[in-house]
Amino acid sequence: MPHSGIASPSLPSLRALAVLLPILLSACASTVAMPATDSVMYSRSPLAVYPSQGQSAEQLNYDRYDCHQWAVQQSHFDPATMSGNNSLEPVPSTPGEGTATGAVFGGITGAVLSGPHHGGEGALVGAVLGAAIGVASDAQKAEQINSINADRSAQQGLVEDSYQRALEACLIGRGYSVR
Repeated sequence: MPHSGIASPSLPSLRALAVLLPILLSACASTVAMPATDSVMYSRSPLAVYPSQGQSAEQLNYDRYDCHQWAVQQSHFDPATMSGNNSLEPVPSTPGEGTATGAVFGGITGAVLSGPHHGGEGALVGAVLGAAIGVASDAQKAEQINSINADRSAQQGLVEDSYQRALEACLIGRGYSVR
């Protein structure tokens, strides 16, 4: 049989690839903990407002709306629209991106550096090492994203608290008991 000059992968190399391929692919499925959807929603309970100076229901509605507008101006946050300078969305992520990129570039580099007779083995070793480096990169990126999202969630809570305090102060100033 004529030899074409291209080395065919050996049976042990194919077995190793069959074992390592699912491991590499599962490493691509790393996850980033994203805040729950309602964590960026206004999470405060509605206030219980009682007239303490004989205000009518109509007057209560007017005062409540007027105080809401004032609280939005003071806090720069509107819970009705989640708008303002401080309404924050979670940072999105692309899990497994570094793992996949590392495996591809590692495989290519390993194939090139190993020479024409051991390209398959070199590609396999390079892909495994590249994927391992990519997993570490993905883990670091996920940790950074989780930290950013936690900071944003805490900041969102402070903004909501500022709105709530302003609303309560306004209603109390207008003669209501607020709980």
